[in-house]
Amino acid sequence: MKCFTFDLGASSGKTAVVVYDGNNLSVNPVHDFRNGVTRLAGGLYWDFIGIWNEYLKGLGKGIADYPGLSSIGACTFSNDFSFVDKDGELLAPVRAYRDSRTIRMADEIFSVMSQRELYGISGNQIAPFNTLMQLAAMKAEGRDAILSYADTILFLPDLLTFYLTGERVTERSIASVTQMYDHRTEDWSPVVLERFGISRDLFAPLASAGTPLAKLRPDILNEIGTSQGLGLSAVVTAEHDTTSAFMAADASEDVLIVSSGTWSLVGCESPAPIINEYGLRYNIANEGGIPGHHRLIRNVMGNWLIQEVLREYESDGMAYDFGALSTDSLRIDPYSFIIDVDADEFYEPGRMRGKIAKVCMEKYGKHPETPAEFAVCVSTSLAFKYRWAMERLEHLRGREFRSVNIIGGGSRDRLAAQRTADVTGLSVICGPADASTIGNAIFQLIAAGEISGVGEGREVMSRSVDLVRVEPSWDASRASDAYDRFIQDFSL
Repeated sequence: MKCFTFDLGASSGKTAVVVYDGNNLSVNPVHDFRNGVTRLAGGLYWDFIGIWNEYLKGLGKGIADYPGLSSIGACTFSNDFSFVDKDGELLAPVRAYRDSRTIRMADEIFSVMSQRELYGISGNQIAPFNTLMQLAAMKAEGRDAILSYADTILFLPDLLTFYLTGERVTERSIASVTQMYDHRTEDWSPVVLERFGISRDLFAPLASAGTPLAKLRPDILNEIGTSQGLGLSAVVTAEHDTTSAFMAADASEDVLIVSSGTWSLVGCESPAPIINEYGLRYNIANEGGIPGHHRLIRNVMGNWLIQEVLREYESDGMAYDFGALSTDSLRIDPYSFIIDVDADEFYEPGRMRGKIAKVCMEKYGKHPETPAEFAVCVSTSLAFKYRWAMERLEHLRGREFRSVNIIGGGSRDRLAAQRTADVTGLSVICGPADASTIGNAIFQLIAAGEISGVGEGREVMSRSVDLVRVEPSWDASRASDAYDRFIQDFSL
């Protein structure tokens, strides 16, 4: 069976064909492209039309290069959305989750419903990027007329699926992280919606991952310029890319999972939600939507910082890649500069080198100056925050972790893996790098009846992918001492 997958992240998008021969699967890249936000009149937006065109470009190549494709599925980052009317007209550009409007209106939003009450219902982290925060900010700023005119709110992967097939659905895993979903009822929370004046009728029907949808519309195939995909059907995958990635991870009880990309999602699977005061205090998210595979997650800022640093260097005419930086980083003391990657000043794009330098000057009287020094600062600081998140998750669930599984694009960074091993004192298993793509394909295989469920999908993945194991080095004791200073310096 051949599955076409689309995975959209904050910095890039990729399409691939995953081929399953009944025993193993292989990931075959088809078309990659860069993604990013555009600032317009003080707001931040995604180029949805550009994303759509890249999606079709990849789909056209996939159909041409892999005849006999069986299905197609998309996963993206969560929370961002737009509106369509009853005829399917796109009513607004897609606002980016890092837009500052939610921060501006936070006090007014939480006067409607407190953080404690919101967390008690949704179990979601308190964060400015949540869908509820975006919708509430629209209303608070008096820009909610579109809510009255719109027929349906659709999240990014919903939009893509809608324009491919004409079907309006929202998959449960992406609904579960909106701050409007109640894990106990597995539905939208009427309490949250009523309090914020959001109509339940705006939302598309909820669907479970692994649900087959309609075939692609003929006019889409005409636009691509092919008739070979006439039988190609869409499938509801785990639309939240983190959920798809976790489906391709080692989810044993004693394994900490780090999905490493623009964000680092540090977490584990849990039989059920854990929503209590401790989780609220440390902002630990409950994410659901896949029966038997609930997730406890602490968001860490991730590779966003170094991506922004490299973007600044590129705008100055100096291009660097992660591979070259990793080689240069070997000559730098990993504990020279440590920052709290989750500090508020690092959330919005722009001037990232200056922001990091300012924090380091205040702490150390000096700051990183070369790209490699910035990379070392970020990668080591991430490892420290992984350990911090790990310890909170251990306390929340009352069980220690014995190893770490880094998945996603960041799993290719062996230097970062070594730092994580040293700082946590645990073995680190790297891979799969294409975790979101594999998880996406797993649900397409489930929909087709090729595999029985996520458990079998993970078995197939483990047979198909070579993983790399990294052990703590002789320098681990120094890393532990540096971690203790980090906790003290940043009052964590």
